[in-house]
Amino acid sequence: MEKLNHRKIMISTLLKVLLMIVVIFILNSWPSIKQSFIGNAPPLDYWLDHSFKVSNIILILGFGGYFYYKDLMNQKELIEKAKVSDQHSN
Repeated sequence: MEKLNHRKIMISTLLKVLLMIVVIFILNSWPSIKQSFIGNAPPLDYWLDHSFKVSNIILILGFGGYFYYKDLMNQKELIEKAKVSDQHSN
């Protein structure tokens, strides 16, 4: 009987959340990024103030919970399918 691999689920969730943080940071900082290409880079605190707002942190935490739950349910479903196929093959 297979067990749930919580470590794999957490690593997968962490990678998805990190990717989401990068995307949010890029989208919220795009005007600053464009200015930095010209050579007119604003200070780092300006970038962080515009990227990491309370609403974005709530969004990240919410989607992190969703990603974890979805991966957990997918793995449970795969284990159940494996059990059913093992029972049918015996």
